Amino acid sequence: MFSGTILSQTIGFVGSILIAKTYGSEAYGVFGVFLSISSILTIFNTLQLENGIITSKNFIDSKNLMNLLFIISFFLTVLLFITYNLFINLLDYKSSNLALISIAILASILISFNKIQESFLVYRKKFKTLSTAKVIIVIFNLLFQFLLFFKFKLMGLVYGTIISSFFVGIYYFQKNKKYLEVSNLKLLQKNIFQHKSILKFIFPSALINSLAINLLPILIVTFFTLKDSGVYTLSIKIVATPLFLITASISQVYYQKSVKVFQYSKEKLYDLTKKIVITNVGLMLLILLVINTVGVYLLEMFLTKNWENLRLFTGILSFLILARSSFNPISNIIIILDKNKISLLFNIYLLCINLLAIYVGFLNNNLIYTLVILSIFGGIGYVLLLIYFLRILKSYKKTHEKNISAS
Repeated sequence: MFSGTILSQTIGFVGSILIAKTYGSEAYGVFGVFLSISSILTIFNTLQLENGIITSKNFIDSKNLMNLLFIISFFLTVLLFITYNLFINLLDYKSSNLALISIAILASILISFNKIQESFLVYRKKFKTLSTAKVIIVIFNLLFQFLLFFKFKLMGLVYGTIISSFFVGIYYFQKNKKYLEVSNLKLLQKNIFQHKSILKFIFPSALINSLAINLLPILIVTFFTLKDSGVYTLSIKIVATPLFLITASISQVYYQKSVKVFQYSKEKLYDLTKKIVITNVGLMLLILLVINTVGVYLLEMFLTKNWENLRLFTGILSFLILARSSFNPISNIIIILDKNKISLLFNIYLLCINLLAIYVGFLNNNLIYTLVILSIFGGIGYVLLLIYFLRILKSYKKTHEKNISAS
């Protein structure tokens, strides 16, 4: 999983820099808005029930939930697309931005289907398949984005992403096709009841979290400029790529392993989690130091003046990403410990910080104010969340040690 993720992220990172130089900051701004909308809608489409695929106690339940989610995601996407376009037609207002939203809605069904199949592959422990898929989607992304630049200019990044998602979906289908069948409706009520906490807490929490993380590119376009949004999108990609690398290679494996550890010997979960956190933060700190010194200097030499403020944005956002690296790879501990209320409160906090940050920046007509508030207060939130969960896990260990001493 780790080797495949390193390869895919390395190819993707180098390719994204070349694409940034080719397309320019405005096209990257359009791409950032598309990614934000589709990411938010993917949460809506799946209702976060893909988590239930992984945590199901038997194979039949996991398989049935996967097949059921395909139907749910499809109908929710169609409903959203029809509702949105009816609303726009009533307003009788035409805009390329509105067309981009329609495209993002349709693209979200592909991303949702891939996400559902990924969860089933995690349940089956097919990490090599997931690793290969990461490489496939990155290569196809870059290939089609470069090819489509000559035809579509601003929209080439968007269309290239959609096409690559389609091809990786075909790859997943080949790996899961013998398990695809008509969902057993008799098990529907059972599945929903078993995972009701996901619908009650995790879904609204994840939706708010997605809004908090992905809303900023949209708001920057609304209150500042498309160019500002493009520079922000590239800056967050530069500093967050190592985080995605760590999270993608560790989180799914940690999720599957920690579920078993918690079921049979929860006292061991603290040491496992602490070791992962220390390793992640140490590695991330080293990488960010390199990015903000040699890395940004080389980028500025390579890119044109069209990317001004890249160094400043990258430096400001580094604290937020470092703090996120301490918790994101182990974030599934929320589901395992059934602390979904805490997750919901935290994500509401993050959303409020984003809205406050954009408001202050807009009042002062300075995007730097927005990024500073977002990075400092968002980062502090992640650190406090980590401390909270480590204390819970440590209490399990202490209780176990006391029981052994007493016996």
